Amino acid sequence: MASPQIDVDEIVATLEQIRQRGHSAHTVFRDWVNLMLSALQDRDDPYLEIVDDYRERGDMDHPDGQRSVDLFAKAFGQLQERMAATDADVLGAVYEEYGMSSDAFGQHFTPHSVCETMAEIAGVGGESDTDDRQTVLDPACGSGRTLLAAGRKQPDALFVGQDKDPLCARMTALNCCFLNLDAYVIQGDSLTVEFQRVWQTLYSSLGGSVRELDDEEVEELHEWVTDAFENTVEGDNQPSPAQGTDTGAEERTPRVGMSVPSEQASLGAFEGSD
Repeated sequence: MASPQIDVDEIVATLEQIRQRGHSAHTVFRDWVNLMLSALQDRDDPYLEIVDDYRERGDMDHPDGQRSVDLFAKAFGQLQERMAATDADVLGAVYEEYGMSSDAFGQHFTPHSVCETMAEIAGVGGESDTDDRQTVLDPACGSGRTLLAAGRKQPDALFVGQDKDPLCARMTALNCCFLNLDAYVIQGDSLTVEFQRVWQTLYSSLGGSVRELDDEEVEELHEWVTDAFENTVEGDNQPSPAQGTDTGAEERTPRVGMSVPSEQASLGAFEGSD
């Protein structure tokens, strides 16, 4: 069940209108997540590919405001409103509520209250023995709920989430963007340090932004994570990718993308899909 303090009925009802046109609940939710992530990155090709698929099924023959793309946009706006009101993992709550009757979803996320407790036990936001920037890592991040709990306690930390489920990785990237956190979200198996795809979210005073790293940047981040783990085992300190390295040391810092104003996260990102 969704967390009792997060009412997602309105969002689920909007997505349900699309499902009733002959789509599975999992397909509708997956496409919604991919549309939001593509829109926030200004990636037209993957966005239009999804829109064209619904157009071919006749879903665009409905009146304006009732087309599938309009309903996806409406659900996006409702999600933003609930996020602003609760500052919580509304996206994960929608996943849990909407996927209750479908085995295709297959994920059960840690309750919000437990995530808050875990962040406290881990000492996130507490006093540190060094002046280094705190790094918070979740190797099985799901929808990013634990990272969000940590982000509310230490918003200026660097957050790293990893999950081998592609949908979960995308949900975490969206959540970190919505909460305006500096984060790397990795799709891949954390046990084998496998990196398939990586998204970076960036803080700015105008609101968060998200972008997908290219292959070279993914390799640089992979090297940093591998080196950081080895140095942690050996008891050494390894600077985070946001901190850089000492002068003269080999450059390990993944390139930082430009921050994009949060206006691109508005419903206007869904326009032009006719």
